[in-house]
Amino acid sequence: MIKMEMKKKTFNEILGIDNDDKKIIEMIERDPSITHSAIAREIEKSQPAVGARIIKLERKHLLTKQVGFDIKEVDIKTAIVFVSTKDVEDIIKKVNDCPFINHTFKISGEYNLLCFISASDLQTIEKLVDLCFRRDPNVVKVKTNILIESIHSFVIPIDFQIEQFDGRHCGPKCNLSFGNEKFKFKYLDKDID
Repeated sequence: MIKMEMKKKTFNEILGIDNDDKKIIEMIERDPSITHSAIAREIEKSQPAVGARIIKLERKHLLTKQVGFDIKEVDIKTAIVFVSTKDVEDIIKKVNDCPFINHTFKISGEYNLLCFISASDLQTIEKLVDLCFRRDPNVVKVKTNILIESIHSFVIPIDFQIEQFDGRHCGPKCNLSFGNEKFKFKYLDKDID
């Protein structure tokens, strides 16, 4: 019996980068405010060459900027919600534009989706989970875990409209498909449905 070993691909091969690109990514991960000059000195390239590499890495989505709060540093309640559904695509359509669900991931296993939901208090999160998931006939099972502490930095975008959420109605762009009215939000004295 001939045993064939498959060569494991490196990040460089998978991402189409070289060691200098990898070093740039590592340096920016450690210190997002590092200057191009400091990077250029470290990898022994010119500052314009570093700038061009950074632009290339941004276009490949290997360097991105995300605005939000760092759950390691800010005391905002965050829940990880696992959802098991009959039709995962239907639920994805529903939560895709929801301003209150910070991140959604399609996952394998007992649950189809994993969602991050953040608010100033746990009651708001619980009301949102009830409205969006537990009341949906397409949802089979929901499990909610509250984050106690973040060991690493993790940035979560937040829509401040969640402060207006009352547990009965969702906000603009809500895709609830089972008969709830949408909540009206006020923007500069205008109602928006």
